[in-house]
Amino acid sequence: MVKKLKILLEIDNTALISNDKGTTFYEHPSLKTLLEKHDVILFSNNPKIAEYNNKWNTCGYYLKRKGVILFADVYIDKEFRLVGHKVVVKKYYASIDAFFRYNK
Repeated sequence: MVKKLKILLEIDNTALISNDKGTTFYEHPSLKTLLEKHDVILFSNNPKIAEYNNKWNTCGYYLKRKGVILFADVYIDKEFRLVGHKVVVKKYYASIDAFFRYNK
């Protein structure tokens, strides 16, 4: 069993996926499992971040543009290389799928 981790999670193109270049979005199929098994904090510039925090019952949220340096076990973001300097984490993953592939 995987221990409970503190995870920073991007919303756009990571927790929410689009197959039509951003016209419509759906929740990643493994998002619910991630939320149930770990302490997830949203780290995104999505304008609806507070709504997703409430909907998904996450452990809080931070806007990337605020300039706060966050500490966690894991950061999951498709664009993690662009904002990795804003977090202090043990591991980065580009997707929820990659996280679960390496953390069974």
